[in-house]
Amino acid sequence: MSDKIFQDFVLENQVPQETADKFAGKIPAELAAIWQQYGFGTLLTGYLKIINPDQFQDVLHTSYFRSRVAIPILATAMGDLITWEENRYVRLVNYRKGKFQGISAGFEFFFSDLEDPQFLTKDLDAAPFLEAVREYGAPKYDECFGYVPLLALGGAEKVENLKKVQLLEHLRLITELVGPIE
Repeated sequence: MSDKIFQDFVLENQVPQETADKFAGKIPAELAAIWQQYGFGTLLTGYLKIINPDQFQDVLHTSYFRSRVAIPILATAMGDLITWEENRYVRLVNYRKGKFQGISAGFEFFFSDLEDPQFLTKDLDAAPFLEAVREYGAPKYDECFGYVPLLALGGAEKVENLKKVQLLEHLRLITELVGPIE
């Protein structure tokens, strides 16, 4: 893994030892090392958020049918979660579009893959992010861009329909109004 991807890392919080202990052996070793070296925070101009799984487990449980085998490990500034499942698979839970998709089997190349713009666009569905940042500025760690109105409720997928919203509340709102991702 290249440290280049972490050049713009912004620390939000150090990882509490009890959190590191709780998830030891349950998350990829590469992520555990990043927790220790960097902590929870943002990278890629704020697009990707290294998160505390405990803060997102409840919303994942009510919104995603695979939640019993999934640990939320990352969030995007577009309001999606990236999960580690069955101690093997990386998946994107795309709340805006009401779907999930496999990203990779294994985690060892995930952060290296982030250096590829095509990976960000195709696999992480990041296309509107940079334009939204130019228009509105980067969201804070606990925020994301959300479509208003929601795409599932007929909103258009246009940058001018994006607003900065609270990340967790936005995921809950999508789940309440649209239903869980299955």
